[in-house]
Amino acid sequence: MSSKSKPLNARELAAYEAKRDLAAELLESVREMKAGQVRVVSLPVIEARKKTGLS
Repeated sequence: MSSKSKPLNARELAAYEAKRDLAAELLESVREMKAGQVRVVSLPVIEARKKTGLS
């Protein structure tokens, strides 16, 4: 799901969450990390926090 899409209402969110397989998502993430397939996210907010020593 894109962070730029409109927020889901309560019913849509419940339907989305009901379809998710969190165990499979976590396992996939671990496999990606072990394989070196990591993505670094750098947002202006993160950079500002680092510069101020908050992160």
